[in-house]
Amino acid sequence: MPPYPYNDITFQAADGYELKGAIYPALDSKRFLIIGSAFGVPFQYYKHIANYLAENGINTLVFDYRGISHSKEGNMATNGILMQHWGELDLEAAIQFVQSQENINEINYLGHSAGGQLLGLAKSSPAINKIIIAASGVGTWRKWPGLQKYMLAIVWYLAFPLVKLFQKGDYFHSKMLGPIPVPKHAVDQWLTWARSEDYLFTPKHGLDLSAYAQIQADILGLTISDDWYAPQTARDALLEHYPHCQKQTLLIKPEQLALKAIGHFGLFKKKQEIERGIWQPMLNFLNGTTK
Repeated sequence: MPPYPYNDITFQAADGYELKGAIYPALDSKRFLIIGSAFGVPFQYYKHIANYLAENGINTLVFDYRGISHSKEGNMATNGILMQHWGELDLEAAIQFVQSQENINEINYLGHSAGGQLLGLAKSSPAINKIIIAASGVGTWRKWPGLQKYMLAIVWYLAFPLVKLFQKGDYFHSKMLGPIPVPKHAVDQWLTWARSEDYLFTPKHGLDLSAYAQIQADILGLTISDDWYAPQTARDALLEHYPHCQKQTLLIKPEQLALKAIGHFGLFKKKQEIERGIWQPMLNFLNGTTK
């Protein structure tokens, strides 16, 4: 199969950091969608869904956060990169970049995992028309159901700190986070949030959360039943922080698609079962249809 058509792009955050990405173009379309990546996931991972959306009339922007993959090198030292910068600076830059394009009349957003959490840190996020939060929820262990919360607490308080002890340099390597290394101090901040009562929304972290309450988009919260990283309870806790949005939720079970598993990272793989069972409901939501 030949590669999907796309255009390489570079755009700058407010602090001058250059971010790399790609646009999957839709012919003669005034609609745009930005994909906010999961933690430690390069933008190429989303090429299948980006092309699918482009083929269905929605220009789609994918990009790497600072310190990640193609955006690894920039004017901020790696040991200065925090997770909050991905929302405050990088997602903000992506929204402004799309707003600068000609003849755009609709901007939508798909946030996978961390991408669903960070959107409201971007000041321009109230400009978004429709939001899909996929396989995402607050990361605090307190929101996990039953005994899972204690298993997650062990991960946050014991497993990750132990792994970090044996890793040198400014990057953290773990397949539990994603396929590529991530800046170590971004991981430190993520763990601090995860140990807090209400994740990044805990007041003591001092983040500017005002844009979450200004967003008035329609939201689809999509959860995969075998996704241990983002159960329904965590998803619902995250959706509470988008208080002025019209919300709907969807639970996808692998057996509905004749699959053994989907998990946290399986919903964007190129499979006909995924396209029909997961991507089509996303497209229906963006198009305002239920077919």
